[in-house]
This record gives sequence, structure tokens and C-alpha cells, in this order.
Amino acid sequence: MNDTIIIYNFLSVSIPDDHPIIYNYIMGQKRSKLTDIEQGLRLADGILSPPYSIGHIRTVLKRYLKEKERLYNEGKIKIKPIY
Repeated sequence: MNDTIIIYNFLSVSIPDDHPIIYNYIMGQKRSKLTDIEQGLRLADGILSPPYSIGHIRTVLKRYLKEKERLYNEGKIKIKPIY
């Protein structure tokens, strides 16, 4: 198992499809996407940050969120509103 797969698996467990970060990333504007990436980094800070660099976690998180956006646009996942 390489580092990217470990981080991706952590993100898929920590940020499921009905998480507010996913909803805000898909439905929000450009600025909210940056905020969602920072919130996702805060989730992984104490757990993944010592062995892995923040830059690597950020790269995998962006890929994960873009993947969720693509799946939503294709109609493969449904997201729930935050409220």
C-alpha cells in the first residue's frame, strides 16, 4: 500500500458523501472550495500530518473532492443539504 492510497482511504472514511465538506465543495463558489480544503486538512492534521506532509495530504484531498464532484455531476452519488 502506498502513501496516497492510505490517505485516500482515510479521507473516504472521514468525509463520506453526506458530509458538509462535500456539499459545500460541490454547491459552493470558488472561495468555499478553498475553505473546504482547509477544513479537510484540519480533519487529517493530528492523524496523518506527522508521517505525511501537508502538501501531499492537500494534493490527495483535492483529488478526492474533484472525484466526488465528478461522480455527482454524472449522477452516481447524491448529496444532502447541510441544513
